[in-house]
Amino acid sequence: MKITAQDLTRFGIIDAIIEEPVGGAHRDPPAAIASTGAAIAEALEDLRGLDREAVRRRRRQKFLSIGRSL
Repeated sequence: MKITAQDLTRFGIIDAIIEEPVGGAHRDPPAAIASTGAAIAEALEDLRGLDREAVRRRRRQKFLSIGRSL
């Protein structure tokens, strides 16, 4: 099936691709953890100021639209 991270981004299934350190996450766990933390912080920043219902509507719309805009 060969589904790549780029495919998942294009299909709207994932929001972002987190780059691994050179050699893979197992070679430099602190760098991998830092990259993941930065991506999570950025995702949470996008939600700042939204109320619970707005977040729920946004997530629902995201999941309902998966695969519809190919």
